[in-house]
Amino acid sequence: MKNNSEKAYINFTQAADLLGYKSTVVIRKLINEDHLKVYSFPDTNKRMVEKNEVLALIQPNATENEDTPSSEI
Repeated sequence: MKNNSEKAYINFTQAADLLGYKSTVVIRKLINEDHLKVYSFPDTNKRMVEKNEVLALIQPNATENEDTPSSEI
C-alpha cells in the first residue's frame, strides 16, 4: 500500500486523458509554458508529471463556474 506522503506520477498519455485530451501535445505545451513540471527517474527514459499537479489544473475551472451568476428566469 502506498504511503500518503508518496507522490503519484503519471505518463503524458494518462495526464492528457485526465484533462480530456486524446493527444499528449497539450501536456508538452503545458510543460513548455511552466504550468506542469516534468519528472525523470533513473530507471527509465520516460518523462512523467505529478498527478496532483494535473488535477490542480482542472480544479480552478470548477470554482470559476460557481462564481458566475446564473441567468435570471
